Amino acid sequence: MLNVKRTTPYNVQEVFRKCEYTSDGYTLPYRLYIPKNYDCGERYPLVLFLHGAGERGTDNEAQINVGIAKAFEDVTSPIYDAIVVAPQCPVGSQWVLTPWEKGNYIVDNIPESRELECVCGILDECRDYYNIDEDRVYVTGLSMGGFGTWDMLARHGARFAAGLPICGGGDPSRAKSLKRIPIWTFHGSDDGAVPVAGTRAMFSSIKKEGGEEIGYTEFDGAGHNVWDAVYTDRQIIDWLFAQSREKRRKKAELRAKITKAAAVAGGGALSIALLILNISKGKKKKK
Repeated sequence: MLNVKRTTPYNVQEVFRKCEYTSDGYTLPYRLYIPKNYDCGERYPLVLFLHGAGERGTDNEAQINVGIAKAFEDVTSPIYDAIVVAPQCPVGSQWVLTPWEKGNYIVDNIPESRELECVCGILDECRDYYNIDEDRVYVTGLSMGGFGTWDMLARHGARFAAGLPICGGGDPSRAKSLKRIPIWTFHGSDDGAVPVAGTRAMFSSIKKEGGEEIGYTEFDGAGHNVWDAVYTDRQIIDWLFAQSREKRRKKAELRAKITKAAAVAGGGALSIALLILNISKGKKKKK
């Protein structure tokens, strides 16, 4: 991969291409960032960014002015070497068809929005046209996009390596299917737009299901806008890009091997084997 030296942050409106996706007569605008050092011989991580309610429209510009633009302020950030997709939801529509003020919802009671169906189509097109590292596809979003992030993880979790939902809400009943996906979620304790109780419930539900990859940061005394703090925190960005589906597969394979071997040896051996596995994970985290 060619190195690109940057001394000043990119203007996102200049470096994100304007694109459109059409399916069954419905068109969804989106912006696409391709690294300047893009090399057909390399594979690139992809970040899907879902904007909030205030950036809805058809100008294909507003959606990248808030949130994701902050991640580009650090010229050494790994986001500069990733492909970034930022679709724009039209006015009057939502990524998830649920009232935000009610917080969490039940996925099975709400059909997937046409907009998120189109987003999946955009991801498929990017996969087919660009050299995407399919083990490093990430989803993040704020407010209305935080709901969209949880919804994408609940409905299409197998395609994502990790997620960063910010001040949104999801479906706690899907905790079991979400517990293996690395997720770091965020909310302000005094959010007056989207109830913080929703994020707290998502975190606790996944934890109760044995989730070891879920993290939650609550900003004490903060209101709705906590996304600036998230997207400018290099530790969070580095964590996101460190996640991969390959790691998830290896953990699953190790878990299956230990369970199978212990089952042959007896129930007591199973408990010991799982304890060893947990100790091993703890040692790795300390490094």
